[in-house]
Amino acid sequence: MSTVVMLPVIRARAVEAAALALPQPTTAPASVAAEPAPAPLVMVRRARRSDLPAMMELLDRYARRGLLLPRTPEQVRRQLADFVVAVDVTGVIGCAGLRRYPGGMAEIVGLAVDERSQGRGVGRHLIDALLDEARALGLRRVFALTLQDGFFHRLGFRTTSVAEFPEKIALDCSACAKRATCAEIAVVLDLDD
Repeated sequence: MSTVVMLPVIRARAVEAAALALPQPTTAPASVAAEPAPAPLVMVRRARRSDLPAMMELLDRYARRGLLLPRTPEQVRRQLADFVVAVDVTGVIGCAGLRRYPGGMAEIVGLAVDERSQGRGVGRHLIDALLDEARALGLRRVFALTLQDGFFHRLGFRTTSVAEFPEKIALDCSACAKRATCAEIAVVLDLDD
């Protein structure tokens, strides 16, 4: 399991600086009984332009496997302010975005976690950060189209019909090459519950 530092969007720089100043673990002499190694530190923060290459690598990997819609670097660059990233000592290990729609609604987009980091709670913390942001923005509903509905169910989302999101259908689904054979499942979380 990892230690995750959730960074509020507004205070990300100050908390990030403090996290970098945390004491580093030292190696105990062989004669001293070693304590378990501390969990690796993972920070969730607002995405930056410098994160774009690593984000694209993750997003492209998932798109090639048919798990995400393909995105161009220009599309991600234009939507960069919507994204958060999970970062550890190796760099960006996950990303996800919050695309807002009219009527107090938003969609979780581009959720991708590096295979080496799966099972460490990174995806959950990315979603938690986006849900915190959605609440701070006064949004009422957050939805996602996913092939991993069980993951979202564990976070409190429920399965619903994609027909509940006509804006999504108009924006992405109507022009999608996979629309006739789409296997994605719509999940939604009502934030005012």
